[in-house]
Amino acid sequence: MSGLLAAALLAAAASVPTEVECREALDLLYDGRMEEALAATAALVAAHPADPLPAYVDALALVWKVEQRPEVTPLDKELERRVAQTVALANARLRAQPEDARALLARGGAWGVASRHHMYRLRRSDAARDAARMRADLLEVRRLDPANGEAEFGLGLYDYYADVLPRVLKLLRLLARIPGGDRDRGLAAIEEARERAELHRTEVQVQLYEIYAWYERRPDRALAEIRELARRHPGWPLWTLKLAEHLRDRVGLYAESARVAQRLMVAEERRPPAQRGAAAPLARLSFGESLLRDLRTAEARRVLLPARDGGAAGPAAGQRARLLLGQALELEGDRDGAQAHYRRAADGPDRGLRKQAQEAVARPMPPDEVRALHLIADARRAREAGRDGDAVDAYREALRLWPRSREAALGVAEDDLRHGREEAARRAIDDLGRARDVEPAWLRPWSWLLRAETLDVSGERAEALEQYRRVLADPHGREELEERARE
Repeated sequence: MSGLLAAALLAAAASVPTEVECREALDLLYDGRMEEALAATAALVAAHPADPLPAYVDALALVWKVEQRPEVTPLDKELERRVAQTVALANARLRAQPEDARALLARGGAWGVASRHHMYRLRRSDAARDAARMRADLLEVRRLDPANGEAEFGLGLYDYYADVLPRVLKLLRLLARIPGGDRDRGLAAIEEARERAELHRTEVQVQLYEIYAWYERRPDRALAEIRELARRHPGWPLWTLKLAEHLRDRVGLYAESARVAQRLMVAEERRPPAQRGAAAPLARLSFGESLLRDLRTAEARRVLLPARDGGAAGPAAGQRARLLLGQALELEGDRDGAQAHYRRAADGPDRGLRKQAQEAVARPMPPDEVRALHLIADARRAREAGRDGDAVDAYREALRLWPRSREAALGVAEDDLRHGREEAARRAIDDLGRARDVEPAWLRPWSWLLRAETLDVSGERAEALEQYRRVLADPHGREELEERARE
């Protein structure tokens, strides 16, 4: 009798999909095969109609589709149906076995999907309510299975975002008597789940990228996550586009960003026309913007010109291309040509881009600033070629023409420091330290390094070490800064 019972239990266990099997279905989604992923999750649901975990995974896959196509609101009802189906299946299991950790995990996950969708549609009170439901279920999972990495991930998300939410959401949480969070504890839990979660392995990485990039302002940690996502899931251009954007906007590695975007653009434009989507024009736009930010204006203009109408990426992409084309032409001295593109951008659909374009029409760039940017471009090219003396000369002249240039100021400060002019260097470095946003972003760790060196020269070794460690923690991908700090 015991042998028959063991065989029956083994057969029952074999019919339950594991977290790894469910993750494999989701991996299709993360690799850009959205419809295949949804077919795979639907097949898991059909094969295991009483199991709430595949139903939850099916809802998680669909919320990704909804977020990629925000204008298709009829999908919202289908998502709500799948969440409700998961909750109903979990409730049925929990009535029979109140301590069924799998059912609690699935129901908690479904509430998490609902909360995520409510937040995406700006239904904040609904999002807070369902997040609290998720937390209650996952606390039970952790009580029953303290090593459960999936529960640790969800609880970490709750703790983190409940603490970093905007004030209006915190007020809603207070009025609804929803538990508070803990930013540090939440981040530690998410980081721990990165090593232990099977089902949510990629979701953990996605969340860590967003957290490091936007909330923690840890660009190097974010860079590691998005590089890994792009490496593991090359089939979805989303990750490569995010990598190029991060390299450009939050790290300031314009040349590397341009290379990443160019590779994607070439690959996408080699596809047959019928298979091309928005990725090709978006990659071209990203490539052109990175070239422009690196002050390679003629190259940027040639790349951006074919993107000026947006194509499959839509009118807003064309509007951005027009704005960037205008900036490139203005830097090249063609104000009339720039105005034509600015005016087209000022008629586009994106409000923020419209405002930028209207300001560009109304206020031309000062001629001295334009000349200074040409000199900064010369300085960058000279540094890349190892001609540091030429770079310093270009930075000094750029700073004379445009005293507000932080990049030129640091280039001059570095030279001042090398030649014993510590006080002049310190003033420029302190000015940058008070700035909130700088471009390129790697100017910040460069300023930390120079500050450390001025402190070292002054004999303030303890304070210098603190600044060197800041550079080592976030060098913004600049290996040369990291090496100097390490020395």
